[in-house]
Amino acid sequence: MQKHILLIKNITLFAGIIEIGVGLLHFFMPYFIYQSDGFEYLSEIELNYVTLVTFAVGILLVAFGAVTILFSLHIESVKKILLQYLIIKIVLWTLRVVFEIIYPLELNIFYVNPFTTIVFPGLVLELLLFIVSFILIKISIKEAIK
Repeated sequence: MQKHILLIKNITLFAGIIEIGVGLLHFFMPYFIYQSDGFEYLSEIELNYVTLVTFAVGILLVAFGAVTILFSLHIESVKKILLQYLIIKIVLWTLRVVFEIIYPLELNIFYVNPFTTIVFPGLVLELLLFIVSFILIKISIKEAIK
C-alpha cells in the first residue's frame, strides 16, 4: 500500500514538474515562432493575439502543474479528489494529443523543425503519467476498502 502511494506521489510530482516546465517554455515561444515563415505577413494586432494565446496557455500550464504538485504532496488526504482531478487531466491531455494529430505543430520552434517531433512524444508521456497515476490511485482506494 505505501509503495503505491509513494509511486503515485512521484509520478504525479514528475507530471506536475513537466507541466510547469512546458508552461514556462511558452513564454519564450513567441520569439521563435515569429522567426518562422509566414509570420511576417501578420499584422501587429494578429501577432499580439498569437502572443497572448501563447502566454495564456503558458499560465494555465504553470497553474495546472502547481495544482498537480500540491495534490502529489498531500496524496494521502486527497485521494478521491485527486482521482477526479486526474480524470480531468486525462481528458485534457487526450484532447491535446488528438489536436496535435489533427493539427501538427509544423513550425520551427527552439530550432527544431517540425516542432511536433518533440511535442507529440512529450504529450503522450504526460498523458501516460496521468493514466498510470489514475490506475494506481484506483488500486490504492480499492485496497483501502478491503
